Amino acid sequence: MPRNTAKDQELRKERCSQILSAAVELFAKQGLTSTKISDIAKKAGMSHGLVYNYFRSKEEIYLSLLDMNMNVLENILLWIHSLDRTPKGKLERLIDKFRSEPWDEALFYQMFVDQIFSSDTISEELKASVRGKMSENLDILAGIFAEGQAAGQFRAGSPRELAFYFLTIAHARMISESQGFKICDNRTETWDAILDFFCVTEDRA
Repeated sequence: MPRNTAKDQELRKERCSQILSAAVELFAKQGLTSTKISDIAKKAGMSHGLVYNYFRSKEEIYLSLLDMNMNVLENILLWIHSLDRTPKGKLERLIDKFRSEPWDEALFYQMFVDQIFSSDTISEELKASVRGKMSENLDILAGIFAEGQAAGQFRAGSPRELAFYFLTIAHARMISESQGFKICDNRTETWDAILDFFCVTEDRA
């Protein structure tokens, strides 16, 4: 009988999703080094060999999870960049997005990035690939900062450095919230302070 390509692709997608869902829990609890393919297979409810039909190693699974995570942020930044707003307005909308719908993967991202760059089992080539993806996301936001500087809306400095500082601060803010740590009683004031730090005036776009 002829193979049903669409059905095969759907099954593959489903299997990969099962593996990734199982792996993310194990990596979060046990870390990359202590987690084995056999652990992931057991958690996913499939055989050890079947996992290898979809991923060559636990490192590939790990990187797939991290790539998915970074794609979430990339899509947010691309959407913000495409908005018909002033540069300051775009940054304000990004803050509104983070404030009202926190990037749920912020804590995951921090934990996974820390592990990948401290791991001896991840090749330098793959680490470079992750750095490249991080740099691409930074470039998207840096473009907004460059536009804002040209319009006199953002403070002077390297657009990439400002983008890096912004993401670092916003990232730390979201992680602190996810862990129940309150910087102050008014969340809005905290996020507004982040925006004010990068703007040359107190006006909102």
